[in-house]
Amino acid sequence: MKKIILISLLLLNGCALLMAPYDNNEYALVNKIRTTSQLGECTKTNIDSMYFTALELKNYSELLPKNDQTIVLTKDLFTLLDEMHQRKDFGDVYCKAKLNIIEISSEKIQRVIGNKPR
Repeated sequence: MKKIILISLLLLNGCALLMAPYDNNEYALVNKIRTTSQLGECTKTNIDSMYFTALELKNYSELLPKNDQTIVLTKDLFTLLDEMHQRKDFGDVYCKAKLNIIEISSEKIQRVIGNKPR
């Protein structure tokens, strides 16, 4: 719950003045996570796929210049998925709730990335 609040607070602060320009790859990776989470499939394959994409996004964003705010957001998203990936067994209710949080977070991150200068 603390992570959700942290992500929300970061997103409410708006975009930083010094940020990397719009990046199609970042946007596409976040979109993939969002779309996959919207499917609501609580399978190991689905969770592993989102985890891999979140790791790819985190690693990709880390080295872009002037990208500090996006780096924080992508690390937080990765943490949400890492928690789910590490957990061996969980109920359907937990999974659906977690996927909903991931979807909402991904959408907000898409908005931040999409609002970068092109």
